[in-house]
Amino acid sequence: MLEVKNIKKHYKIGDQIFTALKGISVSFRKQEFVSILGESGSGKTTLLNILGGLDRYNSGDLVIDNISTKNYKDKEWDAYRNHRIGFVFQNYNLIPHLDVLSNVELAQTLSGVTKEERQARAKEVLARVGLKDHMYKKPNQLSGGQQQRVSIARALVNNPSIILADEPTGALDSETSVDIMNLLTEISKDKLIIMVTHNGELAEKYSNRIVRLKDGLIISDTNPYNPKVDELRADDTKKTSMSFLTALKLSFKNLLTKKVRTLITALAGSIGIIGVALVLSLQYGFTDYLNDMERGTFAGLPITISRSYIDMNALLDQRQQILNPLPPIDGGVGGYDPQTSTGFATNKFSQEYIEYLESSDLDEYGTVVYSYGFTGQYFYLAGDTLNYNPKSPSTALNNGGRNYVTQSSYTVDFLEDFFVAVAGNFYQESANEAILVVDNQHRVPNKILEFLGFETGEDVVVPFSDIVGKEFKIITNNAYYKFEDNTYKTKSTAELKDVYNSNSNDVITIKIVGIVKSDSEFVTASEAIMYSPNVSRTVLEKNMASDIVAAQRDSDLNVIGNMPFFGQNTKEEQMYALGGNNLPTQILIYPNNFDSKEAIVKILSDYNIDKAEDDQIHHTDNIASALSMIKTIMDSISAVLIAFSAISLFVSSVMIGIITYTSVLERTKEIGVLRSIGARKKDISRVFNAETIIVGFIAGVLGVVITYGIVPLVNIILQDATGTENVAELYYVHAISLIVISIVLTFVAGLIPSKIAAGKDPVVALRTE
Repeated sequence: MLEVKNIKKHYKIGDQIFTALKGISVSFRKQEFVSILGESGSGKTTLLNILGGLDRYNSGDLVIDNISTKNYKDKEWDAYRNHRIGFVFQNYNLIPHLDVLSNVELAQTLSGVTKEERQARAKEVLARVGLKDHMYKKPNQLSGGQQQRVSIARALVNNPSIILADEPTGALDSETSVDIMNLLTEISKDKLIIMVTHNGELAEKYSNRIVRLKDGLIISDTNPYNPKVDELRADDTKKTSMSFLTALKLSFKNLLTKKVRTLITALAGSIGIIGVALVLSLQYGFTDYLNDMERGTFAGLPITISRSYIDMNALLDQRQQILNPLPPIDGGVGGYDPQTSTGFATNKFSQEYIEYLESSDLDEYGTVVYSYGFTGQYFYLAGDTLNYNPKSPSTALNNGGRNYVTQSSYTVDFLEDFFVAVAGNFYQESANEAILVVDNQHRVPNKILEFLGFETGEDVVVPFSDIVGKEFKIITNNAYYKFEDNTYKTKSTAELKDVYNSNSNDVITIKIVGIVKSDSEFVTASEAIMYSPNVSRTVLEKNMASDIVAAQRDSDLNVIGNMPFFGQNTKEEQMYALGGNNLPTQILIYPNNFDSKEAIVKILSDYNIDKAEDDQIHHTDNIASALSMIKTIMDSISAVLIAFSAISLFVSSVMIGIITYTSVLERTKEIGVLRSIGARKKDISRVFNAETIIVGFIAGVLGVVITYGIVPLVNIILQDATGTENVAELYYVHAISLIVISIVLTFVAGLIPSKIAAGKDPVVALRTE
C-alpha cells in the first residue's frame, strides 16, 4: 500500500542546511499497527509528515498503491490527505469554535458529501469512539481523552486506508492512554496505522511492528515487508473541494467567538459607508428638491412657441453693435441703410407643424398645452344684472387688460403636484369645469367676485361653499352675434340675457368645482377663474362652424362695420379672434426636468432642418441656466464629499485587511488542521475571503442602518435652512449598492491576508500554539 524509496529530506535555516532524513526506505502493509520509535531529532515526525503529504521530500519517492508521487501537484496531495489519510495529533488540533459533530464532519465537507450523509457518518464514528452523548459540546468542554477520541473520529470519518498518529497519548494520563491504544488497535484490524511515539512500552504492547530511527536512518525493523512490484495503475482518488457555504459557516462561527471585536471592526468599517451614504442621501434628496424647483420654474417659464414672439437673438445683435461698435471712418462720412428691429417676430403655424408635434415624443419629456386666440364671451347673471368678461384695470394687456376668466395652462397632474385644493376639487380635463385660483391669503381681485355676483368690501368674506358649484356661461358666436342691416352686430344686453337663460347649444355652461392655491414656493399663479382645456376645444369647435366665421372667411373686409375687429388689422388676425382658426396661437411645453428639456429642444429644432427661414418655427426659452448651474455645483460638491468619504472607506477597508491578517495569525493552527484533512490552498483562501465578506456585509448593513437613523436628524437640522422637509433621503438602491461596495472592498482588502494564509506550510502551522 505504502512504499518509501530512499527518501531524503533537509531544511535550510539561514545559510545552514539541516538533514532530517538521510535515505529512508520502508514499506507498509494494508492492515498493520506500526510504531515508529526514536529519540527527539531522529526524523520520525518528519517521516510521518511526508507519509501524510503534509511535507515534501527532497529526493527519493513515495509510492502509494504502486503509484509514484514524484509528479504530484498540490491538488493531488490535498485529495490524498482527504481520502487516504486520517491524522491523529498529540494536541488534538480541534477547531475551538466548532462543536464536536462539526469538527468530525468537516473533512467530509471537502469530499462533496451531502449534509445528511456526512452528519450520519460523523454520528456513527462518534458513537464508535464512545462520544455519542458529547457530539454537540465544544472541544473545551471535554476532557483530554475525549478530545483525542474526537481527533480519532475525525481521522476515521472519511474511512481512510491509513491512520497517522503523532504521539497520540503524549498529553494523556496512563489510564486514558490505554483506552486510546485499545481503540487504535481495534482500528488497525482493517487499516494501516502508523504511530510515532516515545513510549516504547506502549509500542511493544500494542503494535505488531516497530521501526526504530536514529539520526535520520532506520536502524531496526521488527517485521519488515517487501512488496512485489505491480503494474502502475491510475489514481482514482477524487479531488477535494470546500464549498463557499462551508467556508462561510467556518468563518461565521469563528467570528461569533469574537463578537465584540467583530462588532468593533464592522463599526470601524461602516464609518466610510456612513459618510458616503449621507452624501448620497443629501444628493438624492436635494436632487428631488431641485427637480421640484425645476418643474416649478418651468410652470412660470415653460418653453413657449407663439405666433408672435420676441426675437432675443435680434435684440442681442443690436445690443452687441452698441457695445462693440466699428471704428470711425477716417476723413469722411459714409452712408448706410438703417435696419431697425423691434425684436418682434412671427411664427407661421401650420397644420403640418401641429401634426409633427403630436406625432413626436414630446409627451414623454413634458406636458404640452395648446392655447387658442379667440376672444371669449364670459357671462354671469346675478339677479337681473348680466356680468360680462371681467378684466384687470390695466390697459397694457390684451387690449383692455388681463382676462380674469381664461383657459388654464396646467394639466391636472401638474395642479395636483404644485397646488392644493382649498375647497372642492381640481377640474377634470375632459369636462366643462373650472377652478378659482386664489393667493396664499385666499384672496382674489374684487372684479372676479363681482363677476360671480358677490358684494365686495374690506370686511366681506365669501364662504367657500358659496363659490364651489357656481356656474357661468360662455356664449359662442352664433348666440352672441346677430346679422342685421347687412352686417354682424353684438346682441343687446336684453337679448343676451334671453340667450343666457336659454338651452341653446351655442351656450356652454361652466361649473366652478374647486378653489385652489399654489402649494409650492416655485410656482406663482395669477388669481383667475381657469377653465379646463376641454372648454377651449368645445368653444373653438362651435365658433369654427359659426355664421360670422363663414362670412369673415369669404370676405377681405371686417364683417362688423368694415372696422378693425377687436384691434386686429389683418384677416388672419380677425379669424383668430373670432375663433375661426383651429391652429393655436401659443403652445406651452412644460419639461419634466432639465434632461427632458434638452430632448424637447432637440425635437423642436429638428423640425427646422431643411426648412426655409420663413417656414421655420422658433421657440422661446426663458429659463435661465441658474438651476442647471446649481445642479452642476451640487454634483461637484457631492463628488468631492464622496471622494473624501471614499478615502475613509478605503482606510477602513485596509484596516479590515489588517484585522484579517491578525485573524490569519490567530487561526494558523486551524489552517494546519484544514490542510491535514485535505483542504486545498484555494480552500484556505476561501475561508478567509468568506470572513472578510461577512465583515464587509455587517459593516455595510451597519452603515446603512445607522445612516437611516441619522437622516431624520439631518432633515430636522436642514429644514429651517432649506424651508423643505426630507432634504436628505437614502435611496434603497444606493443603500444596497453601498452594502455591495463594502463587501467588495473588504474582500479585496482581505485578498493578501488570505493569500498569506493559503501559503502557510501545514507542518509549521500545526506546530503553532
